[in-house]
Amino acid sequence: MDPSAKFYTNFFLWLYDFIVLAISNTFAWHCPTSSVLLPFYQQHLGDNAHLEIGVGTGYYPAASVARLSQVQAVTLLDLNPNTLAYSQRRLLKAGYKGDIQTVERSVFDPLPETMHGKYDSAALFYVFHCLPGSFPTKAIHVFGNIVPALAPGGVIYGSTVLGKGVPHNWLGRQLMAFYNSKGVFGNTQDTQDGLRKALEEMFEEWDLRVVGAIAIFTARTPKV
Repeated sequence: MDPSAKFYTNFFLWLYDFIVLAISNTFAWHCPTSSVLLPFYQQHLGDNAHLEIGVGTGYYPAASVARLSQVQAVTLLDLNPNTLAYSQRRLLKAGYKGDIQTVERSVFDPLPETMHGKYDSAALFYVFHCLPGSFPTKAIHVFGNIVPALAPGGVIYGSTVLGKGVPHNWLGRQLMAFYNSKGVFGNTQDTQDGLRKALEEMFEEWDLRVVGAIAIFTARTPKV
């Protein structure tokens, strides 16, 4: 299993929300979860079927269950069976009544044809910075795999920690060095301009902004 996936043991998942969503997002990346990332996530949720890629602890869909209750089906896709099981349990515990499918798969691999043309929304929250390689190449590869899964008018949206071209404070630099040394991050060369190039190449409509050290993006109308 890829190092970025192996890092997510059940013990780390138990700590994840506090370490990443509370501490790191606020004090290292200066992009708070509650005031920036969660509202952004909820704003772009689809109406019929949603694809959650790189599921983590399932925080975002579970925290959005009131909005998600209008969505008939959710697919959780991740390389790590621990995160899939953890997120599915959390979503059920939060009260989601729709259909939940789990897919153990790398985002670098093409999606099964059974998933094509199905999803109104596909979320990539904190996925790109965990992938090896750099922008625009790795983003183009991933977008190319996800695009076939979109329903007409569907949106891909997400967020990622940038490695270059953004201000990193002391805590951010320490986390960047540690996570990259362990293979959990692969973002030392990731820039806003590189992500922009990938979006421009793959989509007719897109939006990209940076909050603190985090790039936040949406993409619609694929060119391919």
